[in-house]
Amino acid sequence: MRAFAAAVAAGHTDEAYGLMSVEYRAGHSRDAFVRSLPSPSSPEGQSPLGRLAKGHAQLRAEVELGDGERLSLVQEADGWRFARDPLELYPQRAPDEALRSFVRAIERKRWDIVLRFIPQKYRNTITAETLQKSWEGERRNELMAQLATARAHVDEPLELMGDEARLPLGERRQVKLVREDGVWKIETLE
Repeated sequence: MRAFAAAVAAGHTDEAYGLMSVEYRAGHSRDAFVRSLPSPSSPEGQSPLGRLAKGHAQLRAEVELGDGERLSLVQEADGWRFARDPLELYPQRAPDEALRSFVRAIERKRWDIVLRFIPQKYRNTITAETLQKSWEGERRNELMAQLATARAHVDEPLELMGDEARLPLGERRQVKLVREDGVWKIETLE
């Protein structure tokens, strides 16, 4: 960041452009890049370069496991560290990870775990046994088709509205999640 800000401030546009990724350069010509740079006469407080000088970087990496789960790593002064517990197989801290965890729990027939994803208002009528009967009984094909649709869209961005999140699945179908006590649960899978 500092090298980029210094190169732009010094008018070394080739050097600054060289600090952009290959992907960026493939979509932006050098001339377009130069036109996007702040004017050298811009007051320092109004120049975006001031933001870069005050910024700091934290390196992050993401590892995809065999089952599709992703683990985030962050680089600290003494090496790479896990951003969350890698042994937590069914996290619910964010809506996207809760949806992946829910799908994984059903696919593994972990009805005790699936129960964690049921909102409190349904808990007096739903048990691990009733979940198993629903998912393995007469409605199995219908429910598994809904789950397959959700799995196919699991990497798409969710719409977040406070303590609710929604993943549109097309044709008036969706997965709706709610946050209760700091964790995300599946309200509906339609």
